[in-house]
Amino acid sequence: MTTMRTADHPLPALDWPTLLRRAPFFSAALIDALCEGDMPPDTAPHLRAVVDFDVFDAQVSNGGVDQYFRNVLLAMDGDPDRVPASIAQNPALAGALPFVEEVHALWHTIAPAYTAAADREDDEDGEDGPGCDAVLAPHAGHIEALQQRFFAAHHAIRQALEADIVRAPERYFSIEAVPGLRGQGIEHVVIDGGAHRLRFDDGFPVGPNVLENEDGSCDVVWFSRDRMLLEAETSGWAGNRDRRWIHYPSQASGSWSFNFNGEGESVRQDSRSLGLTQHGVQEFLGADGRVQNSAVYWHGQELRQEFFYPDGSLQLLTERTSEGDERHQRHWPGGQPHTDSVLQAADGRTRYTRCLDAEGRDLAPGGTGRLVELLSLDDGMRQWREGTLVEGYLHGPVVRMASHLDGTGARETERREFDHGQARDW
Repeated sequence: MTTMRTADHPLPALDWPTLLRRAPFFSAALIDALCEGDMPPDTAPHLRAVVDFDVFDAQVSNGGVDQYFRNVLLAMDGDPDRVPASIAQNPALAGALPFVEEVHALWHTIAPAYTAAADREDDEDGEDGPGCDAVLAPHAGHIEALQQRFFAAHHAIRQALEADIVRAPERYFSIEAVPGLRGQGIEHVVIDGGAHRLRFDDGFPVGPNVLENEDGSCDVVWFSRDRMLLEAETSGWAGNRDRRWIHYPSQASGSWSFNFNGEGESVRQDSRSLGLTQHGVQEFLGADGRVQNSAVYWHGQELRQEFFYPDGSLQLLTERTSEGDERHQRHWPGGQPHTDSVLQAADGRTRYTRCLDAEGRDLAPGGTGRLVELLSLDDGMRQWREGTLVEGYLHGPVVRMASHLDGTGARETERREFDHGQARDW
């Protein structure tokens, strides 16, 4: 690891183009630099805090508290209190500290029994006794609640750290000089055969910064002048492009992945803290730019979803009701109403309130009659299902059918039995 010393502590040395390429996940560059080989014993406390949080986050987010106990605390040679004290050294990680302290307080409660149980599990010839799972069992409710709270917060904690790096990069890195870069105004430089264009304001590359890659593509990174807003478009695998943005004060963020599966399709979604919790609109688009389906989320809860036919007309609308049920509205190609139904949260049954044919005729007046429901028109195939409705519920045999788009070649693909809305074969 290349380092330079600042205030008696080494800082990883990195140049601006290399750091910009890691946008919007600058802390990953810091972790890579600090963990390349052995971390120097005199590493700055606020940098060591980043490493300790990264370990805590990786273990708890991916495997839970039990994985953190087994993989980290068991190996800490009797000094588990070092981690909370370490993380407290970086104010940007203040949001993580209550979770870390709570996990470590639980460890103090169960450490002797858990350590003995782990030793027994690792020793094939050891004495019998409760295993680690049994030791944790009385605390299962507490652990699950703690994990869920951390899952909901850890992306925001991570982005608070990213914001601090953007706000004061000199606290985390010693910025290496690059021949030809003075850090003033608009500058052009060639590095490893790639032409870069950077725009500096008060010594910081606010951009738009254009960084050419070996394959001729470019990464583009741009900050608002107050560094509260970041937008980055970078090259990904299989020739895709990823565009991400985040407003640090509000944690509002979003992404748009182009050609994400190598076949020209793309997905755009709003989120919180560039995490997995969707908040806002999500859209899947085909290679031709047509929206295939879209959804609206509120802090991870899906409120409404729409699916579209190849001609762009609405096929299916789903939305949550105030009672917690899910309402489905299907349409015929061209937009004519088709079926209305409600998936009931209480018993899992689907109740139909309307079933119209393509000419608008009611096939089940009052909820009793025939169901003919078009399901999809995709990949050269027409799919539908037929059955009987009694008081709004499927009853008797329900057959799923498929054919060519013109209706020829019809065949049965599935047959199931229902008893007043309940599938009898499940």
